[in-house]
Amino acid sequence: MRPFLVVYATRGGYTRQIAERIADRIRTLAHEVQIQDARTEALPPLERYSAVILAASVHLGHHEREMVKFVRARRRELDRLPTIFLSVSLTEAAAADVHRPDDVRLDAQHATRKMLDDFVLETGWRPGRAVPVASALTDSIYGPVIRTLMRKLLRLDLPDEPAREVVFTDWTALNRVVDGLVREGVERSGTLPPEPSQPPAFRTAVEGAVLAP
Repeated sequence: MRPFLVVYATRGGYTRQIAERIADRIRTLAHEVQIQDARTEALPPLERYSAVILAASVHLGHHEREMVKFVRARRRELDRLPTIFLSVSLTEAAAADVHRPDDVRLDAQHATRKMLDDFVLETGWRPGRAVPVASALTDSIYGPVIRTLMRKLLRLDLPDEPAREVVFTDWTALNRVVDGLVREGVERSGTLPPEPSQPPAFRTAVEGAVLAP
């Protein structure tokens, strides 16, 4: 059984934490996994892996340029493997919050959809699945000033304590996404009979809009 690969691109470090959690999840499923920063050039041919998970943070409406560069360079290899692209942003936190006003959620959903569409246009690559993932808001990543600006911009209801970390990531839903890809990778290797998979708890409308021809 070939190992799985997790490639991430991050600015503040939170997407790296997500990648590490994903790698831990794959290990609990008794599979080998390699985690890689997209900035690192030393990576063997992707055919050595069972499947690939890509995770990139979003800043100012665009995914990290290191991930765009990586995907452009490895696009043909990625097309031959089961893949998931995780778009990590605070915008998704607003889009997924069922307690927020409908207009706020709708605006955030449109913004998330556009960021994913732009990534496809920038790279020329359509992932097997594209999944928006809510990020976190902390001083260790943004600092108190940027934190305040982000809270106002996204209209997030956050505590006033500047040092407090607020995590919006739905780890349970993310685990289901990872489990599905692991199963697909195993089935592709012919070591496990296929079974019906359960759809993840993410908005399929966003995925469909991004991946439609």
